[in-house]
Amino acid sequence: MKKLFRNILFIFLGLFLLIGIGAGSLIIKAYKELPELGQLIEEYNPVVPSKIYDVNGEIIDILYKEIRETATIEEMPKSLKNAYIAIEDRRFYSHHGFDILGMGRAMVINIVTMSRAQGASSITQQLAKNAFLTNEKKIMRKVKEAIITVELERSYTKDEILEKYMNEIYFGSGAYGVKTAARAFYDKSVEDINLAESALLAGVPNRPNKYNPRRHLNNAIVRSKLVLSQMKKYNLIDQKEYEEALIQTFYNEDNLPEELKKLSIDQLSKLNVTVIKNKSNKRSYNTPDFTDIVEKKLFKLFTENQIYEEGLEVYTTLDIGMQKAARATFYNYEPLKTNKGLNGGMVTIEADTGYVRAVIGGKDFKSGDYNRAIYAKRQPGSSFKPFIYFTALRLGYPMNTIIEDTPLEFGEWKPQNYGSNFRKNFTLLEGMERSINIVSIKTLQKVGLKNLGETVKLAGGENIKIPQNLTAALGTMVVTPYELSSLYLPFANGGYRVKPQFITQVKNRYGKIIYQEQIKQKKVFEGEDVALITHMMEDVVNLGTGRNARVKKDGINIVQGGKTGTTNKQRTAWYAGITPKYVTTVYIGYDNNKPMDSSATGGGLTAKLWGNYYQMLVDSGYDTGSEFTHIADGLKNDKLTKVLIDSKNGRLADSTSGWSKRWALFKKGTEPIEMASLYNSDFNNFFVKSNEITMENIEKKINSEEDIEQNKKNINSDSMFKDLFKD
Repeated sequence: MKKLFRNILFIFLGLFLLIGIGAGSLIIKAYKELPELGQLIEEYNPVVPSKIYDVNGEIIDILYKEIRETATIEEMPKSLKNAYIAIEDRRFYSHHGFDILGMGRAMVINIVTMSRAQGASSITQQLAKNAFLTNEKKIMRKVKEAIITVELERSYTKDEILEKYMNEIYFGSGAYGVKTAARAFYDKSVEDINLAESALLAGVPNRPNKYNPRRHLNNAIVRSKLVLSQMKKYNLIDQKEYEEALIQTFYNEDNLPEELKKLSIDQLSKLNVTVIKNKSNKRSYNTPDFTDIVEKKLFKLFTENQIYEEGLEVYTTLDIGMQKAARATFYNYEPLKTNKGLNGGMVTIEADTGYVRAVIGGKDFKSGDYNRAIYAKRQPGSSFKPFIYFTALRLGYPMNTIIEDTPLEFGEWKPQNYGSNFRKNFTLLEGMERSINIVSIKTLQKVGLKNLGETVKLAGGENIKIPQNLTAALGTMVVTPYELSSLYLPFANGGYRVKPQFITQVKNRYGKIIYQEQIKQKKVFEGEDVALITHMMEDVVNLGTGRNARVKKDGINIVQGGKTGTTNKQRTAWYAGITPKYVTTVYIGYDNNKPMDSSATGGGLTAKLWGNYYQMLVDSGYDTGSEFTHIADGLKNDKLTKVLIDSKNGRLADSTSGWSKRWALFKKGTEPIEMASLYNSDFNNFFVKSNEITMENIEKKINSEEDIEQNKKNINSDSMFKDLFKD
């Protein structure tokens, strides 16, 4: 018998020894895994918001769900502190971090109910877990929690622990800490809330989703009554205070009775009424037009908790200086300032990289507003015409091709030029320069919708739905400023389709790169072809409808091109402009698409705004580029040539050309060689394909009287022009 007792005793001692060794090992391991506790606690930052940086590393915004406001223990009303102590840890001021009696009681209840019906963590333990650890249910986490709890009790007074705890509590809906919660739910300072409101707040953190008063007000009220009952039970309030708190009425903001809606918070308080405010979707960001886009993109990459609490460092493509310039010019543009209903959007993208440098979503844009630069789909009007002409250039039609500017009729549709004027003949060059509708329609009629669609698709417009009729020549599809800027990128960079970017990389709070985006570009057009349309766009600014967009540096016009656009009845006015470095598209119009004043054109209204913006960029030292390299390189390597033509007949300009002289760009060998003076008689539908005109032939014709005579006959004949735009 004694031997058996001794064996049992040894077994128990052995078990206790093993448990002790195991517990000791866990504690030692936990200590090793935790950083230096004093430093950990002192340097603790409860929630680290994500920072957004511009391209130069300047912090432009901080992402948050709700601003975390911390309150001192003195700011917190006694009723609020007592409410938490009553429901969470009534022996808080008497224990040393662990409520042994509470833990024993909870263990018995949980065993009897066969569930986790009651928790036993003290306020100090909850602070240790919420502030320094995750919610994972592992033994090691509980060991670390106990270690940190002891350190907290050793390092701080009870009031300091309570203060930190009440600033750490999560209330749901993005509200952390009692001061933030009081403002978010009641629109009150925390020191002004009453007993009933304190009890409701004290009940929420147990289960923020279940007791969130915005979503589940009845649950929150039931829970608050339990808190009040506990406060009375432990003599933290008397019977009168308890009864007065019970008569408080809570309403969600949307359900507030009509007779109470006009009353102030103070007036409602006198009636024992509390209004639970709706969550505000408006946040005060420095660059809301851009930050809203970045935030939305981050949600495709990371969780809500990572974005708002884990201190991501988000590096973006925005240039804060350019953004400020864009905002200043847009907000201070007189037509937009004086007409409250008028609005618009603007976006700037770097041509080579696709980096989005500036975004204006509208006047007085705030977070959550409708971003017109990204989402406003409007007809682009004539700002789409470069794609018509570029398609013709790609197919081999040179810019000196002559198109007859005469009336057209397609059933009930009788397209008109601006001002309803017709001028017989135009080169493609001057047709785009002056934005002649008939010229672009006839050009599309010949090159075909299929070829146009291919051009737009290659530029990046797979999602652009082009009408399958000739109205497409007048820009009757719908695009956003962001989409149109993206489509224009190849015109500025020499033929590369580039994916626009808002984010370059993301680091975690410790500086490790956890996401990186590469520049995505693809060669889709030949540089020489692009050089031709870029030259035509330069001509629009130098001589045509885009003159109001001209910008000077040191008294000299900068290198730039563009295209104006005005839709039917002046509903939308556009200007899409390019420089060697940037593409910027801007539109102005009413949100309800009603007509503007008859003078509101792309060239008269929007081009000026674009010009003001770029003038500010140039004056501020921003480099917009000294030359379009695809033009310069083509001229340098002798693949391109620039000649002075007569816009009346597309031939080489001479003394008879007068004001019709235009610099035109050609692929080497396709430039005209006949002089304009040889063709100064009246003729219709003049067009000779450039590849039919060679230096040898023109020399023979000049030296041969017979050839000269035949040329004169050809001028007065339609026979040589019947193959105009032959497929």
